[in-house]
Amino acid sequence: MPERIISLTPSLTEILFALGLGHRVVGVTDSCDYPTVVKDLPNVACWFEPDIEKLLALKPDLVLGLQTAHERMKPELESQGIRFIVVNPQTVEEAITDMARIGEILGAPDVSHDLESNLRARLSAIDARAGIIGSETRQTVCRILDMDNGWFHVAGPLSFQYDIISRAGGQNVTCTEKEAYPKITLTHLREWDPEVIFNCGFDLNATAGRADKNAWQSLQAVQSGKVYTFDCALTCRTGPRIVNMVELLFETLYSKK
Repeated sequence: MPERIISLTPSLTEILFALGLGHRVVGVTDSCDYPTVVKDLPNVACWFEPDIEKLLALKPDLVLGLQTAHERMKPELESQGIRFIVVNPQTVEEAITDMARIGEILGAPDVSHDLESNLRARLSAIDARAGIIGSETRQTVCRILDMDNGWFHVAGPLSFQYDIISRAGGQNVTCTEKEAYPKITLTHLREWDPEVIFNCGFDLNATAGRADKNAWQSLQAVQSGKVYTFDCALTCRTGPRIVNMVELLFETLYSKK
């Protein structure tokens, strides 16, 4: 059973601690911040480009990472006799399944079962509430991750963030974009004209306004004051708090006045 674990994403770090396995974690990244105790652990630099020398110096027997970011490290780690497990959840359900699988692998089946049951029960409660909302009254939503030289990075159908919107009872306006995180222009966003826009980590109104203030302000979400900024720790992670984000978004869409 692995006793020296390194986590390469904040989500995986949260999962390990939620499973009661924090005492086995010997290394994290500089983005890992929850629970707060992880800030005192050694870090192996940024999550998307970990320092392999720092990682190896911590003598792990297991490394957990994200497939899209860390698969390239597999040959080197395995050549050192280090077990390497990657995840790549694209839906809320897949995220919960990964949590349960990690618990089973690491010898915490009872805790992982309880965690999985709790999260699925909370999702079912949201499903029931969202299920009574007719399709014609469901809010149209766009999740904007970033803005770069006039391009908006948005959550597309192959991303877990798109699924969060669906699970919260929203209608994704990006449904025709067959990518995880497509880039679009403000003109494209105006064509979709979502009722709700949300982002994290920065003031989207101020940032977007620099590109084309009048065009941005013509969006119905801007005019109705339904541009929201949420905590990145909720919007960008596939750990246990992914269900918190589903609940928060549902309440934002259908309970805010």
